Amino acid sequence: MIKKGSEYGTMKETWHASLVEATRTAEVHSKMSNQLSEYVVEDVKDWKRNRFHKDILSWKETKKVEVAFAKAQKPWAVLYGRVQRAKKAYYNTSKNYFSLCRRIDEFESTVGYSLAKVQKEKEKVLRVEGHLHRAQIKYKSRLDDLHNYQEQYVIDMTREYDSWQEMERERIAYFTQIYEHYARSLDITQFKNLDSIYGEFERVIKRTSPLDDLTWFSQHHGKDMPRSFPQYEEYAGNSNEGVQMLDKRVPSQMSGSDQAYFKDPATSFGGSSYPPHMDIDINLSARLNPNPLSHQYDIPDPPDTETDLPELPGLDEADDWLPAARPKEIGTPHLYTSTKMKALYDFEAEEDDDLPFAAGDIVTVFAE
Repeated sequence: MIKKGSEYGTMKETWHASLVEATRTAEVHSKMSNQLSEYVVEDVKDWKRNRFHKDILSWKETKKVEVAFAKAQKPWAVLYGRVQRAKKAYYNTSKNYFSLCRRIDEFESTVGYSLAKVQKEKEKVLRVEGHLHRAQIKYKSRLDDLHNYQEQYVIDMTREYDSWQEMERERIAYFTQIYEHYARSLDITQFKNLDSIYGEFERVIKRTSPLDDLTWFSQHHGKDMPRSFPQYEEYAGNSNEGVQMLDKRVPSQMSGSDQAYFKDPATSFGGSSYPPHMDIDINLSARLNPNPLSHQYDIPDPPDTETDLPELPGLDEADDWLPAARPKEIGTPHLYTSTKMKALYDFEAEEDDDLPFAAGDIVTVFAE
């Protein structure tokens, strides 16, 4: 890329040094990547392979811990469920008892209440009161059973929790060690050649000199390059050689001075080539500019003052001056093409400029 590019001199060396620096730095990064793959990634894969085994929907070790916790919690969960059911029954019975008591009070406060109806409601209250007493005793009994098992429940759950914590402690300790290896693999100070990589690149940058590059370019492609103009040559007696207004020979058939002139007829100093980044057809330039020492085309210079503006129809003082504007030539003959066609049917003129014709007539059509 650099060889075919447009850079030259010390700037070309700097470009090359930047690519060398990128390549050497990429090698360092590649070594770091290899260390991560060999000492970190593979180690983690082995650890996972030895400690975790795949089940249908999860890992066997995870499922084992979940089952152990569920087994330790199940007896307490059963007792807790009984307490909740007994509590609900006691609360519903209490609600019914207090509702009946309020109804009796309402009946007794009503004028002309029925004694039989009140007596019936009181009997219901007595029955509900018995249910309420039994529900209260059952609720307290279930709660006592739960409290009595609570100590064993704590022991079982603590045992399973400690077992799981030991597994978690091993996992955290292992990954702490892995991250230490990870940090060492990413430590760029372990690569002693980094200083030389950036140091050499910095030295090349400091050696870059715009003045030296411009001087070299001027000596090889500019005003300071060797000049070779055509010189007078005495006739050597060969009748095949002579002065030609337009030399159609290829450079390999020319003499040294002619070759130098042929290579760059458009430059002011007879150089050998244009700068590498300029893609110029020198033969086209020579045809457009008969004078080999001129780069200017035959375009008139713009006027110096407003009084020099050309007088063109419809051009006022506010319009821009157009150096390429030329009046259109008048009287240029027009060229026409004609086509003969045969009429298929009769046509009667409807307008003054219509041309009537009959079927079978030959009509000549002219087009500009």
